[in-house]
Amino acid sequence: MAEATGRVTETKVETPRAPQPIEADIVRRRAQLTRLVGELNRRGHELTDVGLQVRRHALGVTASVLAVGAIVAGSIALRVWRARRRNTLKARSGRLREAFGRMIDRPERVAVEPSATQRIIGSAGSAAAAVLIKAALDRLIRPGQHAR
Repeated sequence: MAEATGRVTETKVETPRAPQPIEADIVRRRAQLTRLVGELNRRGHELTDVGLQVRRHALGVTASVLAVGAIVAGSIALRVWRARRRNTLKARSGRLREAFGRMIDRPERVAVEPSATQRIIGSAGSAAAAVLIKAALDRLIRPGQHAR
């Protein structure tokens, strides 16, 4: 079995302090914490007050609004300008020339035969359209006979 040494260490024993200075220190620190929490609360309310922030930073807000407006207006103007330029006769003839060039380079992509699935779907769609058109024409031509 392990035996403990019987050493005893001396510690300095402080004389007990009077409670009044400790209590005064606690009161002082509480007051300081109360002031700090009040300041944080005030700053939090100021931070979330949009009207106050706009008044304080009027120049920055104005500049930001003007910059966003300029960007939006510029993008709209650019789109209009490009659309007008794209619709000119010169631009359309250029696109037609490019299309003919692609058609000449890759003619196999121009007139592609439909696959079997595409032909079946096309036939079914045509048949359904024919039935619907016939039914609509029958109702228009003889409206009284379908009332039975």
